[in-house]
Amino acid sequence: MSNKHFVSFLLDETLKLQKSGEVELSSLELKLKDYRLSFLKGEFIPQTQILRFATPFGNLDIPVNWSIFSVENSLTRYTLLEAKNDVDNFLLIIKAAWKIPIEKLLITHDDGFCYMVGLKAGEDVHLHDLIHPQEWLKIA
Repeated sequence: MSNKHFVSFLLDETLKLQKSGEVELSSLELKLKDYRLSFLKGEFIPQTQILRFATPFGNLDIPVNWSIFSVENSLTRYTLLEAKNDVDNFLLIIKAAWKIPIEKLLITHDDGFCYMVGLKAGEDVHLHDLIHPQEWLKIA
């Protein structure tokens, strides 16, 4: 992502998706499924300024003014939450609602969607590949 604000980026990508009418699986989503990682896929709802995730426990609406989506974090491609940097207890809340034993939460975006990837013990071996999706193309 360039130096765009996280919400501006999601809004632009959401509008592109709505105009094209195409919904394909992103390369990130395919990778998450291949690695059998637990993830939630959310879309930005511009009218209400929320990210809406369809989850096994119902819709999860998260306001984009929550600190993990703040301007400080918006210029990065991802945010990795662990117990030591979970200042607003977001990881704790997601763990309780999701009911899976995750240790870390990767929040990233791809093709206009926001992804929350729950990483269990040992699954952080995939982290480098998820954060740097284009590196394998350089090798090929």
